[in-house]
Amino acid sequence: MQNPYTVADYLLDRLAGCGIGHLFGVPGDYNLQFLDHVIDHPTLRWVGCANELNAAYAADGYARMSGAGALLTTFGVGELSAINGIAGSYAEYVPVLHIVGAPCSAAQQRGELMHHTLGDGDFRHFIA
Repeated sequence: MQNPYTVADYLLDRLAGCGIGHLFGVPGDYNLQFLDHVIDHPTLRWVGCANELNAAYAADGYARMSGAGALLTTFGVGELSAINGIAGSYAEYVPVLHIVGAPCSAAQQRGELMHHTLGDGDFRHFIA
């Protein structure tokens, strides 16, 4: 049986279509399923980084050399750790896509207490 074509597959194919060959980032709780698709992608290469800020700067440097870059982090602490690198890219009009794995919509709607949250059931703290 053939695996279904998912949103993750579509996004990765679009990144590859834009000339992005490397995805920088840090594995985390909420991006591991997406990362499985990255590893299986025929043309994108995963570049694991020591931390999210390094991943953001690596994606920025890659974008400056190749035209566009992307990074993958996890919800809350991961996305906040990358914010200064992303802000620098934004300020200098460097095209970098930041992909963030998050808890499922149902858990967010129910206000469940999840890892990497502030423990109050409000998931909007990290939504820009």
